[in-house]
Amino acid sequence: MGSPGQLYAVAVGILLLAALGASVPVLVEIARDGLERHRERRTGELGGDADDEASDRTPPDSLEADTAGRTRVTCRRCGAANDAEFTYCRRCTTPL
Repeated sequence: MGSPGQLYAVAVGILLLAALGASVPVLVEIARDGLERHRERRTGELGGDADDEASDRTPPDSLEADTAGRTRVTCRRCGAANDAEFTYCRRCTTPL
């Protein structure tokens, strides 16, 4: 037999492999869903953020001042308010 430390290491290794095996189907489904959404956006079947109710709004002017006096940049694609120093939208990652 082995020492208690070796048995513990083997048990932890087996549990880690079991957890990884259980997570693989979920990760595969997430990847498939992402690829399907990417395909739908490319073909025009899905526009903007489909799950986001705010994407139905028309975006306001691209520059606005918030209540703290900081200048905010509004994304032309999704309408999210971003800090002026951002290069990409925080919501949809479109270049600003």
